[in-house]
Amino acid sequence: MTRSLPVCAQCHKRLLTSFSAIFSSSSSVSVVRSPWLPVRIRGLSSNSKVAENPVKVQLLTPALSKQVFGPTTAKQEAADEKQRKAIAVKHLKDQGIWGKKPEPQQPIEFQCPDLIGKDIEDHFLRIGLEQSGSYLDKAERFANAKLPKKPKKWHLQSGWTRYDKDGTTERVDRPGEEVLAFDVEVLVTEGHYPVLAVAASEKAWYGWVSPFLADNDTSSHHLIPLGHPNDDCLVIGHNVGYDRARIADEYTIHPTHLRYLDTMSLHVAVSGLCSQQRPAWIKRRKEKESQALSDTESDSGASINTTGEELDRIGAGEAAFFDVSSLNSLKDVAKFYCKIDIDKSQRSYFATGTRQDILDHFQESMTYCAGDVDMTHAVYKTVFPKFRHNCPHPVSFAGMLHMGSSFLTVNEKWETYLTRSVEKHQELNDLLDTKLQDLADKARALVDTPDERVNDPWLSQLDWEVNPRQRKLKGSPKWYKDAYDTKAGKLKITTRSRLAPLLLRLKWKDHPLHHLPQYGWCYKIHQSHSDYTLASPKAIRREPDEEGYIYIKVPHKDGEKANCGNPLAKGYINAFEDKLLTSEYEAARQALDMNAQSAYWISSRERILGQFVVWDDIVNMGLDKRTQGKYGMILPQMITMGTVTRRAVEKTWLTASNAKKNRIGSELKSMVEAPAGYKIVGADVDSEELWISSVIGDAQFGFHGASALGWMTLQGTKSDGTDLHSKTASILGISRDKAKIFNYARIYGAGVKYATSLLMQYSQDMDLETAKQRATQLYLDTKGDKQHSRENRFKRQYWRGGTESYMFNALEDVALSSEPRTPVLGCAITAALRPQNTGSQFLTSRINWVVQSSGVDYLHLLITSMAHLIQRYQIEARFMLSVHDEVRYLSTERDTQRTALALQVANLWTRALFSYKLGILDLPQSVAFFSAVDIDHVLRKEPSMPCTTPSHEEAIPEGRSVTIQDTLAELKALGNNTDEECLLGPETGTPGSEFGADVIEDLRNTHGLSQPRKLAELPFLKAQLGPDFEHEERDPSVRGGRQTEERVEPEEEVPQSRKKKERTSVKKDKSVTTTKDKGKKVKEKLLSPSTTTERKPKVEKRTFVNKERILFAGRDMPNVYGYEHGFEPDLAYKTVTYPISSSTGSATTDYKGSEQLYTPQHSASSSTTRTYGTGDQKRSFVVARSKH
Repeated sequence: MTRSLPVCAQCHKRLLTSFSAIFSSSSSVSVVRSPWLPVRIRGLSSNSKVAENPVKVQLLTPALSKQVFGPTTAKQEAADEKQRKAIAVKHLKDQGIWGKKPEPQQPIEFQCPDLIGKDIEDHFLRIGLEQSGSYLDKAERFANAKLPKKPKKWHLQSGWTRYDKDGTTERVDRPGEEVLAFDVEVLVTEGHYPVLAVAASEKAWYGWVSPFLADNDTSSHHLIPLGHPNDDCLVIGHNVGYDRARIADEYTIHPTHLRYLDTMSLHVAVSGLCSQQRPAWIKRRKEKESQALSDTESDSGASINTTGEELDRIGAGEAAFFDVSSLNSLKDVAKFYCKIDIDKSQRSYFATGTRQDILDHFQESMTYCAGDVDMTHAVYKTVFPKFRHNCPHPVSFAGMLHMGSSFLTVNEKWETYLTRSVEKHQELNDLLDTKLQDLADKARALVDTPDERVNDPWLSQLDWEVNPRQRKLKGSPKWYKDAYDTKAGKLKITTRSRLAPLLLRLKWKDHPLHHLPQYGWCYKIHQSHSDYTLASPKAIRREPDEEGYIYIKVPHKDGEKANCGNPLAKGYINAFEDKLLTSEYEAARQALDMNAQSAYWISSRERILGQFVVWDDIVNMGLDKRTQGKYGMILPQMITMGTVTRRAVEKTWLTASNAKKNRIGSELKSMVEAPAGYKIVGADVDSEELWISSVIGDAQFGFHGASALGWMTLQGTKSDGTDLHSKTASILGISRDKAKIFNYARIYGAGVKYATSLLMQYSQDMDLETAKQRATQLYLDTKGDKQHSRENRFKRQYWRGGTESYMFNALEDVALSSEPRTPVLGCAITAALRPQNTGSQFLTSRINWVVQSSGVDYLHLLITSMAHLIQRYQIEARFMLSVHDEVRYLSTERDTQRTALALQVANLWTRALFSYKLGILDLPQSVAFFSAVDIDHVLRKEPSMPCTTPSHEEAIPEGRSVTIQDTLAELKALGNNTDEECLLGPETGTPGSEFGADVIEDLRNTHGLSQPRKLAELPFLKAQLGPDFEHEERDPSVRGGRQTEERVEPEEEVPQSRKKKERTSVKKDKSVTTTKDKGKKVKEKLLSPSTTTERKPKVEKRTFVNKERILFAGRDMPNVYGYEHGFEPDLAYKTVTYPISSSTGSATTDYKGSEQLYTPQHSASSSTTRTYGTGDQKRSFVVARSKH
């Protein structure tokens, strides 16, 4: 029992001061642990101190921690911290982690920018309000505004025309309003530039007409002037990122005062549908529409790309989510929020029409555009208050505004990139066509040598019938004639043709491919040489004359029931690179290689070629004109909250791959280049969502690294194999890079079925049973064993015994709550996924939401912090792009290091707030800072990547990666500041520090911002360890079940010759029913290898609701199914069979269970498999034992 001493606050302070003096004067300080000290402090060198938490995770230095969490924030030890530490250590030991401590890092200390609030939470509330600025006020006022009536007639004149409430009109340069509802129309046949636009405020309507229409200008390249250079203006639109790309003000290197609010994003965050729900929602809508037209039964669900049974299962009894959600188009959200049907038929003028069509229907076109503006405002008035309720923190609003201001800079190399990629693809495509045609001509020459083609496993599959009456291609077989394009006058064989795999003589695992109509592509193998049997889903027997041979389906990523339709498809590129898919022809290998090279470009070229680039001859970008070359800009058409997790969506830049040496066009990102005098500065958040998930689990203990997942995330190393990805790779027998996919999928809520499918996709020669076994083992080791609410005293389901059990239980706490909200910024889940609208369905999507939506919180906090620091220290940098867990800024060359340090500080603050809101008032140094900040002249994943591809053979010069130590050293080398000054330089005042305490308190109370999470109760912490602690202090009555206890006393050893049957004596509590009352007996047989003596050990049986435990008395056998009892070391183990009794209410069921124990003397470890019951009552457990 811990002895506590009464200590007053002044004594406490004096003790801390004394300890600090000791630490600062000693070169080697031993570990110190005190009831008053929250951390250990241990000497690393004469001038540095290492702070550690209870599980030896290195923390920020006390001085830096005080700066980050606030001077008024003091860590308070929980009264039961010793017990919490003991549970954590027990858990880490069970997972084989405890004791594997890495070398301590050099403590980092510097003068951090002061918080502008009393603590880190207050600080972020202030900078959130600051960065929301006047835009949040404008947004709230416009939600209550009423638009004037739409003009009845529109003027056909170039530029802007203002239409006042009183009917007067005037020509203006730009609207000049504080807030506008806005929409743009583009004539698709003429390119990307706008031809019409309409805006509305509460004062007036505005119409813009392109000179291309009004003045008969020969060029359509005109952009729309909108905002005033010095006045804040909020622009509201539906999918407003599309409209923003047509506004002239945005094409500048300098920040503007325009901000964009997207009603599509607001809707998705409030009532959006997840991908699982969308097909069922569409099916239900079609059924409703069909019922409205006629009384006949609708069969429209057949058009949905999901099985009818699956959709019925999703929709059955779950109409609630259909009623509180909709699709994302303006037409759909207008119907959902405003009960108004929009007529979109006039849209065809812009989709397929010409300039003359628009001029002929000018009034209708302008009215159509104005109708969209009016409807956007109507939707906005309804959805914005809901959004503020769902996402109450000002940082969420500010982060969304900044995300909507992305831009990318390019130069003339962009056009070169497009040209090279198109030409290289065409070159390879022509070569591939030539090779296939050549192979086809060689095969055709065998038409008169039937013996040769009949014995060929590939060519024998072709139709060699020759029609003697055909005039064209006389003497050619049918397969050749079918492949001939008479109009083009040549063969037309592509990699998508069924001929191609046969002409290329493809083999799978060195067996020729065969195409079977019902089964797709297969390979034939003699049954005696195969691991498959005819019972396998992959195995097919074809003809009686092929006795002894079976056909095995070529593996498909969707599982064994799916057919391989084309072995040359993109999904089989890895199989080709891994030598599973081969050919004996060199020409064929070249063809496969060329096909792989073109795969990325084929899938992405439409999006890449469709990028809207504006060049500096159209608009002044604030850059010096170049004598040779030119500058251009691309504004990514971002949906700032495009998914239910509030992640941004953009179809090109947010999905772009990294450059690969054998992929045409994959150098896409590196074509974004900083102008002269600028650099691209950015960083990837290290294991962002992995850390978020793990720290949510750690929060149950109250300190970082308490769970195995948390420890591996913070302390695990790739070299030691102690990080999460290495552990998963070893379990599954795959590479570490592939293991990452499994880990994130599992954290996002994917189950064993998905892991099995993914494993078969990555290991395409693996059979289903092996994949299932490995996937099941992975989930048993990581997620653990699931306990149902009816089976435990906590009356909730939870996971136990795995490395990630604590994390999953914490995530499910959030996901299954009555109103799920992110732990940090308190953002609520979309209405379509709330428990009251989904019941028990879509749990995977809800868990995924907790992780990814918290990741969005992280990004918003990071970007908002950067905006504050840029403004506060006048740093010459501007937000450029964010791709989920990475951010990039365009900075002047002279401010690159200040931008780098600002990024490090922003990350430090963000991690600190996460810890604070989870109830942990310290932060590990390993995650406090970016591992590196990249300073580069192009956009790429790593500054060292050469970005060479088939379409870009020249290596791009390397950039730099700088650590926090590098940045601090370089800024200190400037010599213009002291140790007491912030290295970011002199600061200017910002509005955030001027808000009164009452404003912040009112914000907390009005919007009900979430409070820091509380620690988990000790009994539940213990239960998550595994079966050892499940029944400690258990309530004997759980949902009607009664506890039964039966004890069997040990008997004397009796030689076999004198063995007699003896009844087992039983100690029985008369107040409860026991199994002995029903005439049942417990039998145990243990045979010693050295004697013929039967020994009956002491046995304890405990029966609970559908659960039971057998405890074996003995010694030296640790942890026999969760209890520290065991057998004597000289005993071998045999099968033990016993009855199991369960009682629920008045009903009682008996069923058998069995246990197989293996001899530990012959192996380092053994295992126990338990199976109880049959049917729905069946339970199986696999338990590992250590050697004696």
